[in-house]
Amino acid sequence: MGVAEVARTNGMHVYWNAPADEGDIEKQLGFISLSLARRYQGLIFAPDETIASRSLVLQEINDRRPVVIVDDRLGPPPGPFLSYVLNDEEAGARLAADRIANLLHGSGSIAIIGISPRLTSGILREESFEKALAIVAPGVRIEARKYGDSVVTHQQQIAEEILNRPQHIDAIVALTAAATLGVYFAKLAENSPSTVRIVGFDQSLQTPVQSGEVDSIVLQNTRRIGQIAMRNVSAQLRGEKVNGVTLVPPMLLTRETIADPEIRSLWEYSRYQWSEQ
Repeated sequence: MGVAEVARTNGMHVYWNAPADEGDIEKQLGFISLSLARRYQGLIFAPDETIASRSLVLQEINDRRPVVIVDDRLGPPPGPFLSYVLNDEEAGARLAADRIANLLHGSGSIAIIGISPRLTSGILREESFEKALAIVAPGVRIEARKYGDSVVTHQQQIAEEILNRPQHIDAIVALTAAATLGVYFAKLAENSPSTVRIVGFDQSLQTPVQSGEVDSIVLQNTRRIGQIAMRNVSAQLRGEKVNGVTLVPPMLLTRETIADPEIRSLWEYSRYQWSEQ
């Protein structure tokens, strides 16, 4: 929504598209090729895979059209036609580590699922979480680490295996939206109520947080990211300089914070007049 808000104030129109399946890299690359062919004035791009996207993005930059990358450090350094507006992964990792430390009172065992090796940001998130946890709760053991994909049913199966293993787990940290949804469904499928805490990422699940099935979720401030990204495109079209890399702090969704105005603003898109864009 942040992109459309800023576009409206600058008299610009937004064409938005994305694959139905987050893991469909070929379709996402096809959308970039379409952008090149139609010669849009600029591109705001959230890669589903770091390496596969680089060549097409570089082609867009070589055509002297502003490109803003969100959600991943794609590789090429920022310049006159390239900037990054990113979720602050290290800050998000600290939020999750602090939450686990408080929930488990500094000791216990956890599993990490949804580790995403396809994205630089995914690797940074997992590494930053482990470093932060070692500082704030060295008594918490990581009993399992599982890679993830964008398929919720796969993530549910992984979570079910962890929940059913003989070794006790006190909490599961789910590093992606798909993993968060998967572990939530796995917990619902348990024959008896599970006491395993869930700390997730990127998934705007309000009801499970309110009910306590999911303890907390580290949310990207997607509205703020979109606003800054669109301002960068507008400024670069005018030949102005922008910050090469902007980090946007995430927020922690819990029962206590669910009514905070900044968090609630992330869901105001339901009242937004998209037809005007």
